[in-house]
Amino acid sequence: MTASAAESTEEIEHDGPAVDGRARRPVGGEPAMSLPGSQGSGPESELGFERRLRRARKWKRRWTQLQLAQRICQIAPAHGGTAEQHSLKTMISKWENGMKIPSQHNRHLLAVALGVTVEDLGLAHDPDFRCACFTE
Repeated sequence: MTASAAESTEEIEHDGPAVDGRARRPVGGEPAMSLPGSQGSGPESELGFERRLRRARKWKRRWTQLQLAQRICQIAPAHGGTAEQHSLKTMISKWENGMKIPSQHNRHLLAVALGVTVEDLGLAHDPDFRCACFTE
């Protein structure tokens, strides 16, 4: 196979050209999944918080927004907070659609619930933030 034939095959095997910096997905397959916030210079390092959150929830955990809200409700009391499932589901939707950015406390809860770090989600971690679970 010639180099030009390989290039044309490459184009046929994908949905289309990358749009807005998004990685292309193989036709008939799931997008390539590496952990959100993985180090490197590839497309993963360029994803915004919204996409990283959605990928961690859908691809890493295979959870719905409701399941993530339920998990946060379970862990919130141990981390010095309370949460209502319905309002959390609404907030998760707003976070994933770029309408809001979570507070430091919610960033911490998201990271714990998803098993990632705040930085993996593409968010800044305030070094002065102290969760109630860390106080003595």
